[in-house]
Amino acid sequence: MNNNIIKVEKVDDQKQIETAFSIRKKVFVEEQNVSPERESMDDEEAVHYLATVNSFPAGAARYRKMEKGAKIERIAVLNIFRGQRIGEAILLKILDDLKNEDKIYLYAQVIATPFYIKNGFRQTDNYFLDAGIEHVEMDFIK
Repeated sequence: MNNNIIKVEKVDDQKQIETAFSIRKKVFVEEQNVSPERESMDDEEAVHYLATVNSFPAGAARYRKMEKGAKIERIAVLNIFRGQRIGEAILLKILDDLKNEDKIYLYAQVIATPFYIKNGFRQTDNYFLDAGIEHVEMDFIK
């Protein structure tokens, strides 16, 4: 039985935001070789999230309100916490916070599409390379 307490919250405290950034840096910059400039682009206009497991920082994400809807971005879970449904907890919290939006979408790494499909998204035919990684645009189906 897994007794881990997963908590996902919207953060606006600078220290918590920096913790979220350090998780994203570890996952995207160090593991996936995305440039730090690309990874942190547009952070100023985003709403940030931090996930903790038993109070330990474990995951992060953000969303931005764009012209065509709310765009979920940068879902990242530290390696040692993967496979514990933390990414799903983050996604579900953001989706709940965005429930009044007309359109919710994201650009998923192609390798992660089954995760998003399981959580209510569908693929579009917009495939592209970003930072050398294959992505596909996906829309949330209400």
